[in-house]
Amino acid sequence: MNVLALSIDPKEFAKMTVTANPSNKETAEDKAKDALELYLTAYRLAENYDRYSTAHNSQETSTVFHAIKGEDFQL
Repeated sequence: MNVLALSIDPKEFAKMTVTANPSNKETAEDKAKDALELYLTAYRLAENYDRYSTAHNSQETSTVFHAIKGEDFQL
């Protein structure tokens, strides 16, 4: 069975995540806070995905995803 390796650029992933999920808050400050929280969370998730897949020589995307799924990204 062929295994598909997936590499995620944390910056690009975080930018795309924020763009795809605009805040519905009223003030510019609240929108900025939402965007920053989302950006940082997405960035850290992508970083951890790449770090885990490299450290464990795992190229199976679902294996890596399940391993990092339970991580808590407290800001």
